[in-house]
Amino acid sequence: MNRMNKIIVLSFLLIFAGKLSAQETADTLTVKRRVFTSGVYRNGVRLNNHQLFDLYSKSRAYNAERQMRQSRIMLPVGAAVSVAGLALSVKTIAGEKMTAIINNEEYTYYKRPVAHLLGGIGMIAAGICIMEFGNDKKVLSVDLYNKKKKHDILEPSVGLNEQGHLGLKLSF
Repeated sequence: MNRMNKIIVLSFLLIFAGKLSAQETADTLTVKRRVFTSGVYRNGVRLNNHQLFDLYSKSRAYNAERQMRQSRIMLPVGAAVSVAGLALSVKTIAGEKMTAIINNEEYTYYKRPVAHLLGGIGMIAAGICIMEFGNDKKVLSVDLYNKKKKHDILEPSVGLNEQGHLGLKLSF
């Protein structure tokens, strides 16, 4: 009888460990990084920002949620700064039509300040950097979520399951 109990406990632990590894891979998120965007996938399905926030709040991954909120602010701000820099650069390259009278003769020329052009190029570069930093924040939020899920999986406790039976319980 004692040997039978050991076999039952051992088989239970093996089944339990198998379910843990299956749940760990099913709940992890992956990121596919592109030039200006990052897509977050779960089991091959792309998640939008609303689904990510729901997932983070349900699993109590507050650090991941904070990083995701910062990312959501940085991505449109970076795009707006880049577009403003592009508009400033194009306006500067087109120039402003000016006229000057020299020796009673009228001359037409275009004023193209180099400082404005360099400022526009700098704004484009800054906007791209802000967008990429926002994407880094999104990747960091996924990493924090995955670490939290791994930590939660490794902490079983005794509790009741859905059928009301006493057993080992994992908090997700």
